[in-house]
Amino acid sequence: MAVEGHKRKPSVNQVNRTVITDHMVLIGFGLAVIYWLLDSFLSLFLSYDNFFEKMLGVELNDIWGRIIVLCLFAIFGSHAQFTMNERKKAALKMERDAATRENFRRLLSPDLAEMVVNGQLTVQQGGESRLVTVMFTDIRGFTTLSSNAEASSILQMLNAYYEVVVEIVFRHEGTVDKFMGDGMMVLWGAPVSHQDDCARSIRAALDIQRAMEAFNFDRASRGQLPIEVGIGINTGPVVAGYLGSSRTMSYSVVGDAVNLAARLCAAALPGEIVISEFTQFLAQNEFITNLRDPVHAKGKSQPLKAFAVTGIRHAQPHPETQPRPARPVALPKTEKI
Repeated sequence: MAVEGHKRKPSVNQVNRTVITDHMVLIGFGLAVIYWLLDSFLSLFLSYDNFFEKMLGVELNDIWGRIIVLCLFAIFGSHAQFTMNERKKAALKMERDAATRENFRRLLSPDLAEMVVNGQLTVQQGGESRLVTVMFTDIRGFTTLSSNAEASSILQMLNAYYEVVVEIVFRHEGTVDKFMGDGMMVLWGAPVSHQDDCARSIRAALDIQRAMEAFNFDRASRGQLPIEVGIGINTGPVVAGYLGSSRTMSYSVVGDAVNLAARLCAAALPGEIVISEFTQFLAQNEFITNLRDPVHAKGKSQPLKAFAVTGIRHAQPHPETQPRPARPVALPKTEKI
């Protein structure tokens, strides 16, 4: 999630409005002085007794009247400056909230983005350790697919593909970390965590593979080649926080768990969902998994045990949701004839 580190240069009209709103008290005093001078000049036309006396208002009645007017203008100026400054602060806050909301909505679901903007959820700017489920998706055979098509059609295909995938991720309240050409990195557990983050990620992966069937059916109707996606999921500790320079930053996670998820994705066959052993341990009661060939990860001396997700277990309905049997009704006794 990108965070801009520089401010936009204010326009001339904004500078002029700032000068006016920040000097309303002085403007009030200036108006009072103008009134004083105009009142003095008007007194000169009405009376020629003493020029300096009329100009300075040394008479008690003139002094009190002009002091009262001066105070009124000062009060008006201070009140106007306070009101205009409060409106300016509110406008700036609305502008910042809109920019923040737009940044978060690119990576979080709309509901979660609104909660972050309202302060109900916090995103730590410093690094923090979190248990996160990381999902990588990758289009299989993308190099071959793109070599026989125009760049504009490839971009249209990727945008249409990401429209489907991101909608599914947001539906399961995941966070889109980054797009990497035909690949995508998604997080569950950072910056927003749930008790069932692991299960959410696998359900999202299953929905993505099912959505690809409809997506490819539509492509086939237009004479286009199908898209097959490999998905890798891993759960583990990471360090989450903002990465980048002072001019631009992005929220992301780093750690061995991220690298392992990327290796699982690389090992996944077209249409396959590969999860790590720890992820399988957390989700084995809800999903059907099969042990597959181990994954050889860079930097690991031993191959890693991996599982392929094939479906969802049909859980037993909760007792409270089951219909209650009807109570037996006592029938009235009948007399024998």
